[in-house]
Amino acid sequence: MSMLIPKSQILSTAAILLLFSIFISSTEAAVPQFDWVQQEFLKSHNDLRSSVGVPHLQWDANLAAFSQSWANQRKQQCDYRHHSTSPYGENIFWELYRQNTATSIVQKWFGEKQFFNHATNQCNCQPERAGCECGHYLNVIWRTTTKVGCSGFVYCDDQKGAIVVCSYDPIGNVKGVNPLNPVNNMRGVAPPVLPPRQVNNGGRGRKRNVAVKPVALPANARLTSPVLPPKPVNTGNVRRGRGRKHNVAVKSPAPLKRPSSPQKSQRGRGRRNNRV
Repeated sequence: MSMLIPKSQILSTAAILLLFSIFISSTEAAVPQFDWVQQEFLKSHNDLRSSVGVPHLQWDANLAAFSQSWANQRKQQCDYRHHSTSPYGENIFWELYRQNTATSIVQKWFGEKQFFNHATNQCNCQPERAGCECGHYLNVIWRTTTKVGCSGFVYCDDQKGAIVVCSYDPIGNVKGVNPLNPVNNMRGVAPPVLPPRQVNNGGRGRKRNVAVKPVALPANARLTSPVLPPKPVNTGNVRRGRGRKHNVAVKSPAPLKRPSSPQKSQRGRGRRNNRV
């Protein structure tokens, strides 16, 4: 004997299921608010940063939204080794069962400190691999990073666990640089290699793409035109009217004397230019 279910009850049950599915999807896709989970992420970061003497981080909603978006994209595979191409620092945590809190996750990242040699600013894990790496630790404690934003716990498809993403800005984690004082330590980093100079041998031999360092002049410096040394005068085979030589020291000419006898003057061709 079959039992008939009232139509109103069927509609009511369908409405409840629809609302539940909407709630679940919106919970995963929504931008995480600064609730107690996010507050715990921020506090855990700052507590550990204080232990190594670096400034606290500020929570950033845009970073949290990006972290949530990337976690939602990765929930099909849930591979914590697959990072985004964002301009931010990034930590990803995955667990098969949700057994960790926000605090324990950040502490696990900070636990990579045991593999980092602060004397050489190098990771002792070569190459870095799962179970022996330093990147998560460096993102947590990098001094010049000022903002952080983390996703909520995103459950993977097919019950593959859950992942959490945290993003950091400005990005740090520069190889060979002291994470606790990266500004002063940048002096030990090799300077960028300038492109080779391109010399144009044609025409006037103009050089291009040459890095020119600015010259600092004293405050009381006076700029004057350069004094060039006198050039020797070529006394042989001077072509009159066309033999002008540049950069020759010139003496004041003697006053011209009128010839005693009437001679035809050689104007325009008899003058030797710039003779000493």
